[in-house]
Amino acid sequence: MSSNHHKLPLGAATPDAMTLSWWRGLRLLAVLNVSLWLGVLLFGPVQGADALLQLGLSGVYVVVCAYRSLFPRVDLERLVVVDTPLSSIFLGRSAATVAEICFALQLGLMVHQLALHVGLPWVQRAAWAVPMFMIVAQGFCWHSVLTLNHITQAVESTLWAAGFSWMAALLGIVALNSSGWVQSLAVFAILGAACFVAYVLSVDVPMYWRRYRAGRAQGLVYMRLDEGARDAWQRRVPSGNWVSWKADALWLTPYFSVGVWASIAMACIPSA
Repeated sequence: MSSNHHKLPLGAATPDAMTLSWWRGLRLLAVLNVSLWLGVLLFGPVQGADALLQLGLSGVYVVVCAYRSLFPRVDLERLVVVDTPLSSIFLGRSAATVAEICFALQLGLMVHQLALHVGLPWVQRAAWAVPMFMIVAQGFCWHSVLTLNHITQAVESTLWAAGFSWMAALLGIVALNSSGWVQSLAVFAILGAACFVAYVLSVDVPMYWRRYRAGRAQGLVYMRLDEGARDAWQRRVPSGNWVSWKADALWLTPYFSVGVWASIAMACIPSA
């Protein structure tokens, strides 16, 4: 199948005013986030093995998000702002996979840490199911990136929502059995998880479903995995047209801001 079947009608490669403003904002976020992580490393309350592990995992996530902020891309559409080998879809997705696994491990470790503070060993064990949802989701993500089938991207997002839901349930048990800062942090994390799940199920999943339905209506034939791997490595579709970016900017922007801040904050959880 020719990869041209998946190209969108795009504007000029030179970013328009909206795209340029958004991209500048992402680059500023990258500088801010790296600075925040270094601040926590040098001056933050990072003590104990768990906190050091959180900081290391966060460092990977912060660096990868900074890289992706400098070279934004939309995987299935092969969309990039700047046409350079560093914008490679395959390269960017590989980095994102490592970073997202690190973030998922942080979430599981956070639940484990809070359960340890209140003496709930079974919740500590159950906490490690949280990152498993996200790790399995990476396989569906790669399937969608290589085949250009949006339906498995919807499955990926649903698995992330399931992982956050399980995390919220465990944190609810922690909150009921704790007080003080542990209870406050658990409640705050539950609210954050609920917002994330609501967003994914109301915005991300429907967006990918619409794209899947549109592709089926157009009679698109999806790529084989080997063909898709070559295409993801080689093909980039540069566009500076905000119309091409605005739908994905809705999730990319909080991903590179709120997501990173949460990652850094988890490194500051006191050890038991």
